[in-house]
Parts: sequence; C-alpha cells; structure tokens
Amino acid sequence: MTEKNPGNQRILVIGAGRGGTAMLDLFIADPLVRIVGIIDVNSQAPAMILAQKHGIPNFNNLAEAIEASRPCIAFNLTGDNSVTTYTETQLGSSNVIGGFQARFIWNVLTRLKKTNEVIRYLAQHDTLTTLPNRSLFYDRLNQAMARARRDKGAVAVIFLDLDGFKLVNDTFGHDAGDALLRETSRRISESVREMDTVARMGGDEFTVILSDMRTRPDIERVAKKIVDAISAPFNLDGKICSVSASIGIAIYDGKKETAEQLVKIADEAMYAAKNSGKNGYRFGGD
Repeated sequence: MTEKNPGNQRILVIGAGRGGTAMLDLFIADPLVRIVGIIDVNSQAPAMILAQKHGIPNFNNLAEAIEASRPCIAFNLTGDNSVTTYTETQLGSSNVIGGFQARFIWNVLTRLKKTNEVIRYLAQHDTLTTLPNRSLFYDRLNQAMARARRDKGAVAVIFLDLDGFKLVNDTFGHDAGDALLRETSRRISESVREMDTVARMGGDEFTVILSDMRTRPDIERVAKKIVDAISAPFNLDGKICSVSASIGIAIYDGKKETAEQLVKIADEAMYAAKNSGKNGYRFGGD
C-alpha cells in the first residue's frame, strides 16, 4: 500500500460491509498490496472509515474510481452482479473478482492470517510453559529500556535458576521435571504484575522484566516473593518434592548497557546467589 514500490499489486475494493472491512484490513497489512481506492456510497460504513484512516481514496462513482485506479484488480464484495458486469466491461473479466469468488478468497486470506499468527506465536513462545521465549524476551527488554531512557525511568531484570531441578529430573523422570517447570512458570507469573514479562530462557532458567521499578526495596520485595513461591513444596502427580531459586538482579537506569550486557550482569549475580547458599537473591555490583 505504498507508492515506493510500483510493483505492488494494485487493488480497487468495491463495497463495504463485513466482508469488505475484513478483506480491507488484510490488504492493508500485506506489504505486496497497494489499495488504490474503495467505493461505497455510505461514508460512515466501517470499511470507509478504515479507508479514511489509512489515506485510501474514497469514490462514490464506479467509473471515476476505475479511471483513477487502473491498472488494478477490482474486488466486488457487494454481491451485486450488475456492478460486477459493469466493472468487467471497464476492466475486462480477468481483472474483476466478484461475488462468491471474492468471499472465497477473503475466507482463504483470513485462514492464512490466522495460520501466520499461530506460526508467529510459536516462534516467540516456549512450547512447554507458553511463556515468552528468549527471542521475545529480548524484544520486550529492548522496548522497556527504550521507554526507561525516554521517561527517565528504570527497568529491573531478574535472572532465575532453579536449585535442585536436576535431582527431580533424575529421581522422578522428565515428565515430572516438565510438570515442575510449568508450575514454576505459574508461580513466578503470579508473583509479578500483569505488566511485567516472565520468560523461559531454556532448561530451568527464567527471566523477568520489571518495568518502571524505581527503588531497590520494591525490586527486593518482588524477588523475595518469587523465592518464597518457589520454595513451597511441589506436588507432581502425587510425588512431593522441593526446589529453590537462586536469583540475580540487574537494574537499568538509562545508562549505556545493552540488553545483552544487562542480562549478563543479572546472570553473574544469580551465580553469586547460588554460591552464597542458594535460595536467595543478589544484585549485580554488590
């Protein structure tokens, strides 16, 4: 939908309604498509309002739209055969998609969009716990750091490693280990705010992004809450076991650290907590 690429497919959308709005939305999101116009006599129709928002030309006269928009492919979503016939006369039948065919294509595009959303979700989330994975974690951390620089705020990163997880895996098996990781993700998530991000980095390592955490005591309260939550016994299908958490914390206050450097500081602090007896937390730089 940009003039910068004249090779993009030019689309003229005829009609609004539910199908027209949905297809318009799909076309707008497609970088290989440029919508050159939309036709509807009702300027308050949902598709027309959407078109206005995105700067798509509105026409209430078919001949004028075709004259201004060709070469293009016209999608007729009104179901009006007379309009389709008229458009075919102007553009040629191979350049007009109308009626049932247009709605069929819309259904295919809708399913494709949903499929792409599923693929994108799977690429950004851990399949075992459904938490954000390493890739999405770093994406959100970079965004949080940018906001902190802009607003002169602060961001805290928590790096958590389970103490005793290997023993659970070796004693009760991998299914029990997976169940423990899922329960761990739930406990961590319930210990932080909805606005915070909990991610699984791999194995028994988890990270948390605490946005807009301005004071050390506030961060300590969250860290202690997580440590206490993890130290409670786990019931894994009737098997009772216990683990603990070693936590490292790094604080970003707008300085020059990168996201990777911030995570490294938290990781090193986590090992300091582990070497100091486990089941606790340390701040980077202490």
